[in-house]
Amino acid sequence: MKVVLGLFVTLLVSISFAQSIGVKDIPADGDTTISVKKGNSADNKYEVTSGEDDVEGEEANLIKEARASWKKACADWKKELKELNKDNQVLSMNCGKMVCSTEGVESTCRSKATYKLKIQVK
Repeated sequence: MKVVLGLFVTLLVSISFAQSIGVKDIPADGDTTISVKKGNSADNKYEVTSGEDDVEGEEANLIKEARASWKKACADWKKELKELNKDNQVLSMNCGKMVCSTEGVESTCRSKATYKLKIQVK
């Protein structure tokens, strides 16, 4: 019985010491920072993510029409990005620089769009 009681007391003492923190053998020369945090305060509730997408207008016979088609495609892309991320915050979105090319009699304008979103993780 004394052995069981002794083991129980030893277990209680070791549990109470397990909640303390000891710092040893850290060189004192130079800059040293020791940080101890308890709980979930370090967990981020939000995460910022970024990406890119292609924006392309419809083919048109005139370059002016192709540019107008690209502007419409850019506006549609922005609208769709906002609708798909209603729960999250759109930090930035940019359709990029329009580049037009002509193949035969058809002209097409396209660009590389970029976006940055703030997404709720927890």
